[in-house]
Amino acid sequence: MSDSKRNPARRHPYRGKKQMTTNAAPRRDPAPPPRVATPPLTAPIPLDTPRFADLAKENIIHPIMLQTITEDLKFDHMMPVQAATLHDLLALRIDCLAQAKTGTGKTIAFLLPAIQTLINKNRRPGSGISLLVISPTRELAMQIAKEATALLQRLPQYKICFAIGGTNKSSEEKNILNGCEILIATPGRLLDHLGNEQIRDSFSTLDTLVLDEADRLLDMGFMNALKEIIGCLPDKKATNRQGMLFSATIAPHVEKVAHLVLSPNYKFISTIPEGELNTHERVPQQLIVAPTFSDIPAAMVGAVHSELSLVSAPLFKAIIFAPTAALADFYGEILASLPGLPQVSILHSRVSQTKRTKVTNAFRDAANGILVATDVVARGLDFPLVTNVFQVGVPADKESYVHRLGRTARAGAEGRGTFIITQNETFFSKWTLKEITFQPADADLSAKEQIRSIASRMDESMHAKTYQAWLGYYKNHLRGMGWDNERLVSEGNRFAFEGLGAPEVPPLQKSTVGKMGLRGVKGLVVVPDAPRVHRGGGGGGEGRNAGAGGRGGRGGARGGRGGR
Repeated sequence: MSDSKRNPARRHPYRGKKQMTTNAAPRRDPAPPPRVATPPLTAPIPLDTPRFADLAKENIIHPIMLQTITEDLKFDHMMPVQAATLHDLLALRIDCLAQAKTGTGKTIAFLLPAIQTLINKNRRPGSGISLLVISPTRELAMQIAKEATALLQRLPQYKICFAIGGTNKSSEEKNILNGCEILIATPGRLLDHLGNEQIRDSFSTLDTLVLDEADRLLDMGFMNALKEIIGCLPDKKATNRQGMLFSATIAPHVEKVAHLVLSPNYKFISTIPEGELNTHERVPQQLIVAPTFSDIPAAMVGAVHSELSLVSAPLFKAIIFAPTAALADFYGEILASLPGLPQVSILHSRVSQTKRTKVTNAFRDAANGILVATDVVARGLDFPLVTNVFQVGVPADKESYVHRLGRTARAGAEGRGTFIITQNETFFSKWTLKEITFQPADADLSAKEQIRSIASRMDESMHAKTYQAWLGYYKNHLRGMGWDNERLVSEGNRFAFEGLGAPEVPPLQKSTVGKMGLRGVKGLVVVPDAPRVHRGGGGGGEGRNAGAGGRGGRGGARGGRGGR
């Protein structure tokens, strides 16, 4: 469409004319597999805690497991949460509610007793599920499976399976029914599978039930699902099932679910010293206030360069949190187009499960890099040695801010936080985060023209989905910003032109406008709904790839612009 024919209302108000510009853990071979190491812990193991060899002296851990831990995984001393729980979990098979932070070794604290029970009972492969671990997210479930695989490397007869969203349900079902000793699941998908009578029957000999990140499970609204799941399992007394809950925080709702899963005489163990400062109370945090939303991308780039100058480039490992998946894609593509930065990756719920797993593992193992993400990684995932957390735009609430910040400075390590907002969003820092002391920092907008040039070359679909996501997200913050719908659309259009480099106001479908509650608001370009496309075939993914490939480091090959 030529400029002369384009609707004048959609042109930039300041420029007039357009300017050219897995389904289940892999089976193991019968022959002993190569020895592998577990993912690195984020904290050094203290030398004043008991040794794993001490458990063998009491004959409460099998020699095979001791060999795996000390010879293959190279662990000698226990982490504090392991020292506090393992003896009683192994020797007495108590039920336990343990308070411990992510990244402190708690996964081994619940896997080791469960695997030892498998050995003690001489469970025949294919005789049913012995251990069920319920996790709030797929990423955490796969991280647990990785550690379980490392612990089972000398016991290849036992099989690990998944019941997690974003994978093919039929394949999961087949794998479970073909013999599964350890099932790692998310609540929604597990509940789906429990509708299958054969799968329900496979829990008849369940020895151990674990809820990991119990507080997060409940924060995500899974209480009713957990009740239904527990109702489908055999009676705890009939199977003498051991129960364990691990949680970073202990709130009343966590205690409520503990009574569903654990025996009345369960033991509570906390490995968080009384009075220990939370991350948001001990990590230096700076506040950068940009004039407008169009300045946010440049302020983000300026902040990244500023923090990079304070850290040795090979050690700079940062997570940048964006409010929505579309904004994560946009910011990720901006960063990936700039020279001199570490490898950039993107992670959010619209990235396919296969790509999410690949990106998660790569960033966890990397010494440096930048991960642009949404709250999908704010809790449950443990990335070691993250030096910086950037939060671009206001989060949903204070808890989200704190959980995001908690990705850095883990287990005693150092880290820094940067909060980047506009003048209109300062209500959040002044009131919602009034207990946090920020160090004010100037917004470096020197990259603004360079970013606008990069953004203007992006295709229309990127402009459209980012614009729509921006409107939808900030519609929820009108009261805090003191805006009405007309101001929202006006600022959104300005962001589209000046921040996204769009040549015209991106159109919105009529049904989308209605769902946003913006029908009749001046300044929107509304188009008829697109015809529905009926697609056949099963799924397994979660939408588009969304650019998770990122790019290589300096001089490396850049990934494609997926997800647009």
